[in-house]
Amino acid sequence: MKNRLLLTLLSTLCLSACSQNITRIENELFPGTGKKYQNIYPGTYQGRGPHHAYDDVDFLLPTEKKTVEQGMISFAHSGIDKTFGFDYEKLLSPTAEINSRNAGHITWLGHASFLIQKTNGDAFVTDPVFGEFDGYGWVGSKVIDDLNRLGDAPIKADQLDFVTAIMVSHNHYDHLNSETLNRFNGNTALYLPLDTADDVNYQQGPITEMGWYTQTKHNNTDLHFLPANHTSSHGAFDTDESLWGSWLMNDGKHTVYFAGDTGYSPIFKDIQQQVGDIDVCLMPIVAYPRGARKMHMSPEDAVQAALDLGCKVFIPWGYGTWALGFEHVNEPLRRLARAVQDMKPHFIVKTLLVGEGVNYAELLNTSN
Repeated sequence: MKNRLLLTLLSTLCLSACSQNITRIENELFPGTGKKYQNIYPGTYQGRGPHHAYDDVDFLLPTEKKTVEQGMISFAHSGIDKTFGFDYEKLLSPTAEINSRNAGHITWLGHASFLIQKTNGDAFVTDPVFGEFDGYGWVGSKVIDDLNRLGDAPIKADQLDFVTAIMVSHNHYDHLNSETLNRFNGNTALYLPLDTADDVNYQQGPITEMGWYTQTKHNNTDLHFLPANHTSSHGAFDTDESLWGSWLMNDGKHTVYFAGDTGYSPIFKDIQQQVGDIDVCLMPIVAYPRGARKMHMSPEDAVQAALDLGCKVFIPWGYGTWALGFEHVNEPLRRLARAVQDMKPHFIVKTLLVGEGVNYAELLNTSN
């Protein structure tokens, strides 16, 4: 797989549908076949586990423990109140300052949403979902409490008028939201995995669908769409009919990697062989217990994946926005701290509050 980028042939097909300008970039080694997609590797951790010694560690305080019975309709029920003792207000940054002048900054906007402002002036947002689920997911949220957001996003899409591109990792409802997307400024480009455009009604700008190990250029930044170990669905009968993946932004000076939802597998070593060591890695650390481990990473999995990728700065995400996993929402950050203590990775770990930003350019300079 080492020479995949050099050996693949890229084909670009421009389509016009529903007044949308759609560009499709495919890789002949992983083409869109019209059939179901599958991961390059199976997830390393199959089955319910336990998969790691941490699975048997109690990371909760006595004041956070409350048992609940399973209702007639539930989502990821684990016998506990997953938000008991959690205070969303304490997760919000008291000094959030989001503006167009923050070059070289990464700001966490909750769950998988990041504002990434490159030093070259380009500004991107990943997986923006600034409200409740929409569409089919909205229906589910009306009958299942776990699908309701735990607190408001720190900003609205129409306040990010300096953003010129959005990257979406896959079409699950906590990552793809048409209502949020259509509140961005006009002429905002939307980058999607292959066969995902049908899941949005996007009218704000051009759409580009991309396959694994393909790349394009947005203004002054190279965008790479890379694999992940996950799945897709946006309805009741379309599982794995669209692609999923991760994104790499390279402005020629720094690389920023957004992993999307993913389980741990050898794919991270393959990615590193293709693109080299990565400066900043934005890594998920939630929704990992039980059978979900094959498509979501535990905190220690995320640390290992970042080591595989050769990351210099590690920024976790996913915690505290929804209670979508089996774990209590307070557990992932504590489990991450334990993993960092035990594994002693060589990279910088930077944990953010919702709305908090970090000057990654300065952070990288101090680490060199």
